[in-house]
Formats: sequence, C-alpha cells, structure tokens
Amino acid sequence: MIDDLSFYINQNEITIFTKDTKVRDFLIADPYKVVVDFKKVNSYATRTLDFKKAPFVSATLGDHDDFYRIAILLDGHYRYDIEAFKGGYIIKLK
Repeated sequence: MIDDLSFYINQNEITIFTKDTKVRDFLIADPYKVVVDFKKVNSYATRTLDFKKAPFVSATLGDHDDFYRIAILLDGHYRYDIEAFKGGYIIKLK
C-alpha cells in the first residue's frame, strides 16, 4: 500500500483501490504492460512494487505534470477490460 493507493490480485484480476479519477488506459506491447493514468490529486515518487504473482509481475508508479501513471508489467500477452467501482478500478486480463 502507498498512501491512498493499494492493490489486490486475484487470479487474472488486479484491483486498484484509489479515489482518483482515471484519465486513460492503454496497452504497451514490448514488454507487455497495462498502463493507467489518473488525474493528479496525489503525488508519488517513481517506484516499482514487485508482485511476482502471475500473471502480474510488478507495477511502476510515476509522477507526471497533470497526472500520475501506473504501469503494470505482465508475464505474457493479454487483452484486458477495466471497470470502475466505488473504491477504484478492476483490470481483468483475458
């Protein structure tokens, strides 16, 4: 857990608990990452959290001018869906 941000992994789903609003999300192919940008309410120093819980390898948080980014490194090629809920977002890999 980092301040007002935490993660929960359950099989092929990762839940991001945050009160911040998602700005955009996209996939990077090499290496395979799901990237989610959030409206900047909080500021996070760049750091990487190791998950080592397949298919999620790690998450890197980085601060940008108007947003902060979470890049979730995956262990292979996946498609994904992202759903909002009252406490954050759920990313489901397919």
